[in-house]
Amino acid sequence: MRVRIANAAGRSRLDRCYQGGSLKVRFPRQSDTEVPEAVLLNTAGGITGGDRFRVEAEIDAGAALTLTSQAAEKIYRSPGGEGRFDVSLTLAAGARLAWLPHETILFDGGRYERRLDVVMEDDAEAVLCEAVILGRAAHGESVRDGLITDRWRVRRRGKLVYADNTTIHGNRGTDGSATLGGKRAFASLLVLAPNAEARIEPARAALENCPATGGASGWDGMLAVRLVADDGMALRQSIVRLCNATAIRTPRAWSI
Repeated sequence: MRVRIANAAGRSRLDRCYQGGSLKVRFPRQSDTEVPEAVLLNTAGGITGGDRFRVEAEIDAGAALTLTSQAAEKIYRSPGGEGRFDVSLTLAAGARLAWLPHETILFDGGRYERRLDVVMEDDAEAVLCEAVILGRAAHGESVRDGLITDRWRVRRRGKLVYADNTTIHGNRGTDGSATLGGKRAFASLLVLAPNAEARIEPARAALENCPATGGASGWDGMLAVRLVADDGMALRQSIVRLCNATAIRTPRAWSI
């Protein structure tokens, strides 16, 4: 799936769109914001071994876009190999983009590889958030034999400014205090903006009143937050509180 958002007389408008296979995109009408919201839909119902998905978004100078998903992405038991989801985001000067999909749920035996690559100008602004749940607690599920790898790379004017790799293989290593501490839901939030460091105190204050456990750091025009929680509900509530405290608008699709 590929989209390009243009700045037409000060308003962000869809310039081009391509979609194929089971990955679709919709732009629901909105009356409370001028920032378009693109909602991704995987009509296959989930991802399993061998599946390949790619999202490309290009935001022109001065334009804005929120990218989200219709529902949580489910990673089902793999018959062999990894399912893969690649995201490529390009922001021109003064562009604004929020990548705020629903959670990813890893089922036992699921194998998933995700890559997030961002290329942006110095004065562009990006909000990136990914949340993962290891099995559905309400169904008594646990992940004993699964794999998820998550790779983030962010470049400003061609210079690598943020790199992060996460790998979880089953439940090995997730009980330690340096990892998940036995919890089953976690998230990463990254804000890149000229004033990102100024949001660190509101972020830390919000974390003190969240059901999740987390920490926040700010440096070089970035705010990075990590969260771990007992379940998906506690994680979602914490992410919403954190967004509200740091002036991040959550997608309409999150309230459906």
